[in-house]
Amino acid sequence: MTHWTPKNLRKHQHVYTSDEQNLGQVNAIYEDSFVVHKGVFARHRYFPYSVIARMENDTIHLSLNADEAAQMKWEKRPDYEDHLGDPTQLFYDRGHGVVDPFDETASNQS
Repeated sequence: MTHWTPKNLRKHQHVYTSDEQNLGQVNAIYEDSFVVHKGVFARHRYFPYSVIARMENDTIHLSLNADEAAQMKWEKRPDYEDHLGDPTQLFYDRGHGVVDPFDETASNQS
């Protein structure tokens, strides 16, 4: 399915990387992201819809390869209600050395 919407996602769909590694299954679906339940990860991971390359039947294919997916620190869903910027960018910024002015747990960096 080249054209998909978040409504096409369903729980238990298999999620594969661009290099055909099975990451696990969809566990939860949100308006901006979906959760892959464990699988190859020690904990569940949130993925923004922007990383979905295509969907075929019960399979979601990501634009990330396995190494890229493993490096992403998407173990917490961003708090969109309090974030005034781009929520997808927050996924990439957190945990990668970018100061997040909305992250109250981070030390105050100037």
